[in-house]
Amino acid sequence: MKIFKIIFLLLFFVFSIIAAEAKTLNFAVISDTHYTINKENDTFRDLTVSGKALKGAVDRINENKYDFVVFLGDNIDKSNERSLRQFFRIVSGIKGTPYYIVLGNHDAHKISGLTKQKYLEIVSEYNKNQRKAQASYCFSPSKDLLAIVLDGSSSGMPTSHGVFTPKTLQWLDEVLTKNKNKKVIIFQHFPYIEPFFNPSHEILDKMEYKAVINRHENILMIVSGHYHKEGIFKDERGIYHISAPALYLSPYYYDEIKVEYDKTLFEKAKNFKLDGTQKPAI
Repeated sequence: MKIFKIIFLLLFFVFSIIAAEAKTLNFAVISDTHYTINKENDTFRDLTVSGKALKGAVDRINENKYDFVVFLGDNIDKSNERSLRQFFRIVSGIKGTPYYIVLGNHDAHKISGLTKQKYLEIVSEYNKNQRKAQASYCFSPSKDLLAIVLDGSSSGMPTSHGVFTPKTLQWLDEVLTKNKNKKVIIFQHFPYIEPFFNPSHEILDKMEYKAVINRHENILMIVSGHYHKEGIFKDERGIYHISAPALYLSPYYYDEIKVEYDKTLFEKAKNFKLDGTQKPAI
């Protein structure tokens, strides 16, 4: 009887620890808003609802009270200061929820439009969570989880390819090594595993990128946009690759992602529960 009580108490203690260590993270990702101040369409896409969809997404964020929100790039359609400032006037309507900005291939061009540095300076002017004008950076949703925003946008000629420079990949490798005891979510505009094949949109230095990712065991998921197509894919190493839809396209969806995980020392990062849901902005 005494042994039974001891076993019962030990089990109670273990399950109490597991319950105490259980974590839930609920966040939203909004991709490819392609916000424009022009009312007419361009040659390839209907942008007339981009402003309405963005305002609707802000309203939904305020209603749902997410832990944080990430805008996954192509936030504006044409790279110019007027569009970007108007984008932020709308996004500044988010109340009480921190938001973070990823650069896409439409956002900044050195040759035509805003330089990357100027774009980031405007971001830091409006967003208190990004006071440093950096394209790649980290933030901490919780003490045991790290979010990495990784920049793959070109600094020179406009291109739809993802370009992760050696300097960026070295930084990523160092951050992942330094935070090896934390679970990691990576946010980037350009996906590593695409929802469909398009040779004009691929990452150019894909093998170098893969080599860095494969050196680390603490990555939960990589979340991206660019392809205007939703999807969830799990690779051979257990990393989830989430592709978000374009907000400006009907039915004007963004992604709500809920992650449940625990921080017990004997669990690997891949042991977690993921729930992704598309939510209408308007």
